[in-house]
Amino acid sequence: MGLLKLGEPLSTFKICSAAYQPMEDGGYRIYTVAQGKPCRFVAIDALTGQMVTSLPLTGSNHSWGICVTSDGSVYVGGDGFLYRYEPRSDTLDHLGQAIDGEIYFWRMAADENGNVYGGTYPGGKVFQYRPADRTFRDYGTLVPGNQYARSMDIGPNGKLYIGTGAMEAAIIELDTATGETIKLPMPEGQEASTFVYDLDVHEDKLFARFTESADLLVYDLTERCWIHRIDQAMGLDVSPPGEDRRVYLFRDQKLHTLHLDTLELTPCPLAHDEGAYDFGWIAWPEPGFPGQSLISIYSGGYFIYNPATHRAKHVEVELDGSPVGIQSIALGGDGRLYLGGYFAGGFSSYDPVAGAFSPCERFGQSENLFWFKDRLYLGVYPGARIYQYDPDQPWEHGVNPRLLFSLKRHSQDRPFTFAAAGDRLVIGTIPAYGKLGGAIAFYDPDSDQYECFAEPVPEHSVIALCYSDGFVIGGTSAFGGLGCPPSGKDGTLFVWDSSAKKTVWEAVPVQGEKAVAALAPGENGIIWGMTTGSLFAFNLAERRIERIIDLFPPLNWEGLDLFWRGVYLQYEESTNMLYGNCLEKLFQFDTRTGELQVLAEGGTLFARDSGNGGTIYTVKGTGLYEYRPVPS
Repeated sequence: MGLLKLGEPLSTFKICSAAYQPMEDGGYRIYTVAQGKPCRFVAIDALTGQMVTSLPLTGSNHSWGICVTSDGSVYVGGDGFLYRYEPRSDTLDHLGQAIDGEIYFWRMAADENGNVYGGTYPGGKVFQYRPADRTFRDYGTLVPGNQYARSMDIGPNGKLYIGTGAMEAAIIELDTATGETIKLPMPEGQEASTFVYDLDVHEDKLFARFTESADLLVYDLTERCWIHRIDQAMGLDVSPPGEDRRVYLFRDQKLHTLHLDTLELTPCPLAHDEGAYDFGWIAWPEPGFPGQSLISIYSGGYFIYNPATHRAKHVEVELDGSPVGIQSIALGGDGRLYLGGYFAGGFSSYDPVAGAFSPCERFGQSENLFWFKDRLYLGVYPGARIYQYDPDQPWEHGVNPRLLFSLKRHSQDRPFTFAAAGDRLVIGTIPAYGKLGGAIAFYDPDSDQYECFAEPVPEHSVIALCYSDGFVIGGTSAFGGLGCPPSGKDGTLFVWDSSAKKTVWEAVPVQGEKAVAALAPGENGIIWGMTTGSLFAFNLAERRIERIIDLFPPLNWEGLDLFWRGVYLQYEESTNMLYGNCLEKLFQFDTRTGELQVLAEGGTLFARDSGNGGTIYTVKGTGLYEYRPVPS
């Protein structure tokens, strides 16, 4: 039997950038992009809250940059492609790939001549698009080793300022005519930062937010020095100045205003927990909103705030969500299958008995899900945030799921693996951008406390975990956070003593493989493990590899940028059978006879319900699929 599609459970509306435009007829437009497969370009009538345009960004599943040029055209960046929307004709043109090999665009900016700029990954480059002759210019890699040109804005001097990462945080001043670059000095206290995530320029002030500290630093472009710091600043943007020379930003989930001359920071009576995806200024046609009011969109709508009267208005926007890729699946002890989404996020569940999905809830990107002690645990990127969800209680944003802790202060970003370790939950992680060295963390639900231990294997991420007889057994990847070359050591199997709180044994089970990608406890103290091509049996008591069985051709590791997952194992004691998914091959392996059977191909992820006839769940893009074994 092949794979049967059950449906597309995740559909949500998530944005990462926006642009604002007064219209010639007195109207006002908000332009944004709904993330999904594919993304959709959306135009909203700000005066009514109604969507007026929704067009697919063919070829792109991510979008972080959008800008309006002096002639009224709207430019949107996608997965290496640039698009142009013409409001007058309501048409969207695909302008092609800006730079060969650059597969991801970040923030964008436009100069007074209508030229458009964008930052790229993985080359850490900047491109220019000239509408006059429809040509692209490649300015090259700005900082050797930095794969991300993440944030940018145009200065009053016509120079382009770019925030880069991930090996080191750096701000580059680019002369777009000559291509010459100047690296600005790092502000004091940010020398160890790896990313300038947000950057805005207003008049002669440059605002830059650094990821490690979340501080917003102010640089004087005239005096060429750093002059001010704002702590607890939220991304992503600082507004253009209003009529009173004040810019607006979010700090500690509240809107604040900063005077450009005095740098006085003043809180405003507007609370908001999502930050701001760009700002604009609008003449809002209601009493109590004199002059210009601030406007900013978020994933559920947009707000209007008037600086003179301090009145605020929230407008909900009813927009169709875009299908979201499934990033994580896990079977719950309640018989349901739980699902988390990639990039745009989202959360849903599937009831196999009813054959129905629950409504998709708005939520972050869950790298993995795990059922433990009647609760579902969600490992969320960024900041390696761990949430606990009680399925018996209503879903309530900020309450259920409940945020337990974040491993960001331990330089961790992505919780990719979980295991039950007796009465505690153990979590394995991938580090932050530009860093090597994952961690394991233990969470005790009874005390609601956690412990984190860095690098159980030096310079390796932890991508597989299981537990037996007081020991945590882990598998590692040589690859760390994005933007960082891998460790030189192959994928490692390690044993962690829970009492001694340290690694007591480690070895490379399969030479040449950069990852030990999956683990499953077997019988008689045997731990089964798998790389990208080979299965192995590890005798925990004797600390030795007993068998290595080559099942599939391994990955070609040459030039690979990352490997965090793609292999899954489950052992069934009653049949001595291993089930799993190895790089999109669902398989079963008889540990007694050595017989391998490939059940189906093409699906990512893996969950098997041994109590429901052995049904296997897998994923293709935005779709959930099942494989039902033929009864013997």
